[in-house]
Amino acid sequence: MNNIELVNELSASEHTELIELVGWRSYSKERVEQAIKNSMYVVKAVVNGKTVGMGRLVGDFGCHGFLTDIIVNPEYQGMGIGKKIVLNIKEYIFNYINSGERFMIEFCPTAGNRDFYIKCGFKYKPEVLDGMYLWIEK
Repeated sequence: MNNIELVNELSASEHTELIELVGWRSYSKERVEQAIKNSMYVVKAVVNGKTVGMGRLVGDFGCHGFLTDIIVNPEYQGMGIGKKIVLNIKEYIFNYINSGERFMIEFCPTAGNRDFYIKCGFKYKPEVLDGMYLWIEK
């Protein structure tokens, strides 16, 4: 699929639509807008004018970032879109840092997707790091 366009912007409605397409928990429009605004980097994949995927990097703008919201519309999965999104984020960081510096991207992949991220160049060393999470709800 050669007509995949990567765009460095994302609306709250696009974010919410993709989140809901994969069955993840959605957030209020205000929370999503704040999350996008505070992201270090956002990217969306567009095919024939339709947003079909996204990814975000949140971080301290110094040495650590967290890869999140890597989502591809199920109708478009298996076409290399997710990989293009992740590689685009990696390229952004490579261009962001100066020669001789380093930056760590961390994340907690959803179940069954570890091998995808390994193919994108990420390391999995459970003896060194185990991902965990906690939902806080009110």
